[in-house]
Amino acid sequence: MKKKLVVAVGLALIAVLSLWLYSRSLQEETAGGQKVTVLVAGEDIAAGGRVTKASLALRDVPEAYVHPAAIRKGEENQIIGRPVANKISQGQPLLWSDFELQRTAASRRLSAAVQKGQRAITIPVDVSGSLAGMLRPGDHVDVIGTFAKNQGADWSTVTLLQNVLVIATGDQRGAVENEEPAGPPGSQHTFSNITVSVDLEEAELLVFSMQRGPINVALRAQDDIETVDDVPEKNFSDIFEVQKRAAFQRRHAAKIEVLKPQ
Repeated sequence: MKKKLVVAVGLALIAVLSLWLYSRSLQEETAGGQKVTVLVAGEDIAAGGRVTKASLALRDVPEAYVHPAAIRKGEENQIIGRPVANKISQGQPLLWSDFELQRTAASRRLSAAVQKGQRAITIPVDVSGSLAGMLRPGDHVDVIGTFAKNQGADWSTVTLLQNVLVIATGDQRGAVENEEPAGPPGSQHTFSNITVSVDLEEAELLVFSMQRGPINVALRAQDDIETVDDVPEKNFSDIFEVQKRAAFQRRHAAKIEVLKPQ
């Protein structure tokens, strides 16, 4: 009799334990499953800002609601010191896609800076020049090229395009809303290329020209939107013929007189 009682109590305990486990499992399923600890931003992290240990926090999230790209506890060392592509607000979970280093995000922002009907095209520029690194996105330039003529027997410099919008200098973009130029104010930014916004036919002209000779740019005044018709090409005769050179000097001197403060 005593043995039967022990067996009955044991079976009852097993039934209670099974019921408790089932109830807990049902509870977890309803709540989204077991909790998973993921990394979140402990503070706002600006676009391009680097993740530090102090900028990280932990949060328990039901497994069913964990993003597939979420970064989990224990993976901190893989992201500390890396820059994020976009702003991450405090409390927002950190995703591996946040660290698709700014190339993807930057390309998306660059396309947003190109007006409808325009094309972005990159022009190589002299690293030692580039207006001493002071050219900035949002500036307007004239594009000038120098090319061989008569099977290389002569060279000429011509103005290809005028009043062209610069939308990037190197990897720096500033024509996009809420994006600030990199570096402290007044600092110089060195680059070996600029990206300009042109229409399709102008893009063809630039591509063809870049295959034929060096391209350079001349910066325009901020409020200068006028274009000059029939700009004559320049060649060796403008340098070596005394009369042509003197005419340039007189013309320049006359402009200086006009520009003098009264």
